[in-house]
Amino acid sequence: MNIKIIFTISISWVMCLQSLFADESAEKANEDLVLVKVATLNTIDANKEFQKNVQLVQQQRALAARILSKMEITKDKSEKAELNSQFTALQQKLNENNQLMFKTYGFSLNRNYVLTVEKSHIHMWVTKDEAEAISEKLQSGSGQQSDGKKDTQGFRSLFKRGK
Repeated sequence: MNIKIIFTISISWVMCLQSLFADESAEKANEDLVLVKVATLNTIDANKEFQKNVQLVQQQRALAARILSKMEITKDKSEKAELNSQFTALQQKLNENNQLMFKTYGFSLNRNYVLTVEKSHIHMWVTKDEAEAISEKLQSGSGQQSDGKKDTQGFRSLFKRGK
């Protein structure tokens, strides 16, 4: 039996707020949505890189929103022009990065995603003696349960005991 831990990544708090205020017809349209896999991250480094890239485009979007807010409230024309210049440059870079994210991962800031973790590594800090004992236990057990059967649930625990 595979155990999957499902995390929902809220890509945009703005999109979440929009969904709260959506009318009933939009809710009915959402009922017809289908969840499809758009990418697989095969290594820890690939996962870290993806998360770093997602954070980057989210930060760029948040910065663009802050600049736009400042632009709306400022009355000084020269400051408005400077903010507009910053906003235009940032918007162009954000669009480029969003397109690159879509080409690379099938990811876009315009959508919400579900990240499914299918395999996890659990690490802990231990003394050298504990590390040796754990290593010996893992090598001698090699996924076998105390009754000699192969562990079919995907768990390798040092704490499983015979009944």
